[in-house]
Amino acid sequence: MCHFITAVLPSKAPHAELDIIARKHGRQFLPLSNPSIERQLRSDQKYFLTTVGHCDCGTALGFECRKERNATNWAAEEQRLSKRGWSKAKVARALAQKREGAAGSGAAQEQRTAAEIASWTDLIEESLAADRTSEISLLLHFYGGTLDEDILLQEVEAVSDGSMTAEALRKMREDVLLLFRR
Repeated sequence: MCHFITAVLPSKAPHAELDIIARKHGRQFLPLSNPSIERQLRSDQKYFLTTVGHCDCGTALGFECRKERNATNWAAEEQRLSKRGWSKAKVARALAQKREGAAGSGAAQEQRTAAEIASWTDLIEESLAADRTSEISLLLHFYGGTLDEDILLQEVEAVSDGSMTAEALRKMREDVLLLFRR
């Protein structure tokens, strides 16, 4: 059960050249077979795995969506601790420690996120430059099993303004094909 980032490229794109670019940015374009995805693609598109390591868990892609979904509800946390019979002072100390820890780890996470988003942005921009390809799409999916499991694409979201690439990557939603065009 892991996140993986996959890509869709035009069939006629120079995949070997694009793979070299991807590897320069810590990624790859390795052909991948997933019948459920391939049925949803245009006939002039091919599907690729970008993951070089074991998985993409903890990726910066979609970080803003996951951050909002996983944000601590401090009021609920306070109620939970109070129901345990903790004094107001003890609850206040515990919450202060948790907030401090979240802020510290948040700053480190933001630094890692910015670096990964910059790497993806560079990969996309370089891939779209110099007529290598007219488009590149990315898909973030949480797999419960194998990479050929059934996936239903929710939609295709086009990002036509290159200045919005980083923002789109941060706000990427799972099972939405994010399309970048030159």
